[in-house]
Amino acid sequence: MHVISNIQEMFFKISEKSQNIIASISVDGLFTYISPNVQALLGYTPEEVIGKLAASFNHPDCHKKFLEHRKMLFIHQDTVLFIGRVRHKNGEYRWYETTALYIRDESGEIIQTITVGRDITERKEAEETIAHLAYRDSLTDLPNRRMFNRHVSILLEESKHELHGLMLLDLDGFKYVNDTFGHDIGDLLLVEVANRLTRAVGDKGIVARWGGDEFTIFQSRIESRSDSTLLLEEIKNLIAEPIVIEGHTIFITASIGAAFSQEDGDTVEMLIKNADASMYRAKK
Repeated sequence: MHVISNIQEMFFKISEKSQNIIASISVDGLFTYISPNVQALLGYTPEEVIGKLAASFNHPDCHKKFLEHRKMLFIHQDTVLFIGRVRHKNGEYRWYETTALYIRDESGEIIQTITVGRDITERKEAEETIAHLAYRDSLTDLPNRRMFNRHVSILLEESKHELHGLMLLDLDGFKYVNDTFGHDIGDLLLVEVANRLTRAVGDKGIVARWGGDEFTIFQSRIESRSDSTLLLEEIKNLIAEPIVIEGHTIFITASIGAAFSQEDGDTVEMLIKNADASMYRAKK
């Protein structure tokens, strides 16, 4: 006990000027010590934490992953890095990067865990923003070409023996809208088209902006070509309905081409190529 007391006294001195939360956890998963700065960083006093289960402060999903991770430890592995969400006293969850040091007895059993946790919420939010920008179209917020390719490629690989449908949609007369009303109105038109496509497709597939005034729709595991044909006609009718933007009533139509796995290709590139040919024939 004297050794633990000395360790805790050392933790207290270290944590006084630290932004890291230092804690010790018993073999039963109870906090036996936590640094006083927990109050400034997570809102709890040390008294509200010590004696409580560490799991009760973790997000349920993160704690489950933590336990799975711990089970996979090698017998001589004593230090691990874990990223998960920790509950603030106000109820919100903060992202923490925690280094855990496992203290073992002579037989190798873990008898105590020392943790050092650092708040990385701002970093995680920045990473999520960057990821969002990388895979989302900045105007319509639809998945962009990169995300569409990645997602569809996975679906095609996972279910090679099932039928999938891909549509490529191009707006007829979009250049006229830009030339007549300006690019700002053109942008708002694209946003409205994106919204209509999302409503039409719903949970039947994935809608993405391919680029310019082109959009793609992917339906996975369809029963037959008629599933896509019905959706295609529904989309054409919905796009053809008048669009009112800033006092301007705009009529626009769409040319749509379709391609099917097992018939037109088994890769995104092949399906896009054949859907593009089909769309060109529709335009003519």
